[in-house]
Amino acid sequence: MSPESPFQSHLKTNYIPTDPEISQIRAHLLPHEAEVARLDALIQDLCAQRERMKDYVDSHRALISHPRRLPQEILEEIFIACLPTAHNAVMSSTEPPLLLGRICSRWRSIAFALPRLWSSLHVHLGYACLYEERVAAIDEWLNRASPSPLSISIRGSDAYGLGFYDEVVVDILTRHSSYWSTLCFYKPSKSALLSLAAENAPALSDIEIHFRDDFEEDPERPFLASRFILGQKQRRISVVTVNPPFFVPTTRFTWSHITDLSFERADSYDSYAEEGYFDMATAHRLIEGCPRLRSLKVPISVGVAEPEIEPLKLSFLEVLSIRNDSTTSEVFHNFIDNLVMPQLTRFHLVNTPRYLYSNPVELSVFERFTGRSPLISEILLELPSCSSTVDVLCGLRHLARISKLSIVLWTPDNHGFITDYDEDELFAVIAAGSPSNPVPALRDFSLETRFIPEETWMQFLRGHVDHRTSLSRVRFRLWVDSADDIPIVDLGEFVDAGLVVSVDYEVDEDLFRATPWGGIDRREQ
Repeated sequence: MSPESPFQSHLKTNYIPTDPEISQIRAHLLPHEAEVARLDALIQDLCAQRERMKDYVDSHRALISHPRRLPQEILEEIFIACLPTAHNAVMSSTEPPLLLGRICSRWRSIAFALPRLWSSLHVHLGYACLYEERVAAIDEWLNRASPSPLSISIRGSDAYGLGFYDEVVVDILTRHSSYWSTLCFYKPSKSALLSLAAENAPALSDIEIHFRDDFEEDPERPFLASRFILGQKQRRISVVTVNPPFFVPTTRFTWSHITDLSFERADSYDSYAEEGYFDMATAHRLIEGCPRLRSLKVPISVGVAEPEIEPLKLSFLEVLSIRNDSTTSEVFHNFIDNLVMPQLTRFHLVNTPRYLYSNPVELSVFERFTGRSPLISEILLELPSCSSTVDVLCGLRHLARISKLSIVLWTPDNHGFITDYDEDELFAVIAAGSPSNPVPALRDFSLETRFIPEETWMQFLRGHVDHRTSLSRVRFRLWVDSADDIPIVDLGEFVDAGLVVSVDYEVDEDLFRATPWGGIDRREQ
């Protein structure tokens, strides 16, 4: 309770005391200010006593805490579950596994002694090679992983002026080559490539290399026939380069050791250059030389003066991905007609005419699979604005088993996505209850394009929920100009109906700042 004040009637008013009253107020406050000081000291003493008692209690509670009592085997499994699943672990103390070593001495001892925890590593040269300590940490990391199979990805860029460091890193990596399982290397130097080509990595099952623009294949020692590739366990190979056809011998060959092969054309200063695409003869020679392919990805550009080719039967091929830059549909269709693929289940077509405003290849290509590839159930289409999206979807009626459909609609505008199509017409084609729906068995649908009003895609989803169709999973990835354009949406009604829906809005990001995550698409997480 506050003491009674002789100035009670003037408190919390605009009253201005006289000089004598000011002296009286100061005299009145002296004992009360002393009491405040006494109480402050008492509070500080009580707080100190409380902290000492709390520390005493917490120390004892820690002895009986659940994490302390967990068996080491369970704790190890929890540590493993903390690792990223969409990419390799990064050299950052803010993420596992390094973060787990910063909690307590017991966790650090367990983490450092657990090889599986260190069996993946992503190295961004622009970050890791700034200091010698970080380079040494790579070797220490891999030593901890032994003898677990290693999954390694290395990302570098000439923009950082650190190209020579990949040779240092490769020297470290080759000490552990017997444990390599997967390896992804972005733009290694020629000397680094020679070091890789000479290695014997018997456990290596998956390799992806992004070659430098100035790389020149040695016809006497093809990289895809090197000791490094021949020694692979399951032989999944991905090559990204400005000119993929350079990797295919000019004479007939046999690479029966390759089962999964991917060629991607890297972006160059001239994105419309003719180099970098397989003509029909080179593509035919590649496919003929790899008779045990299970998956194939190639960029193709066929013209009007292509030679006749013999039919090829790919008895094991399950996945075919084509980046089609052809300007004539007849020859491209002829190429597809000469591929017999009875086990094909997935087809991915990127239709990218080099000259954007030329007539694109007709997408009646799906008719070519009728009867010859009856198992196709997944289609992924990346289409430019000069394609008729609705006509493409209608063409899918020739493939009765389609259960998964992914579409990316793009054109070189601000964000690289179509700006002249009608999303209402697009959704109407595959709407629930539509008698002309070309994919009535659709279970999984994804669409990536520019911003679509939420009312449009919500109406599409409600139709499938109301009609109880087979659609069970939907993903939208929509590009916006800024974060301010991202709406707040409620997906509760679809979740309650059992429909798995994800809507991701994307904006431009700064891709040039060097961080431990450089080269990783964190949107996949």
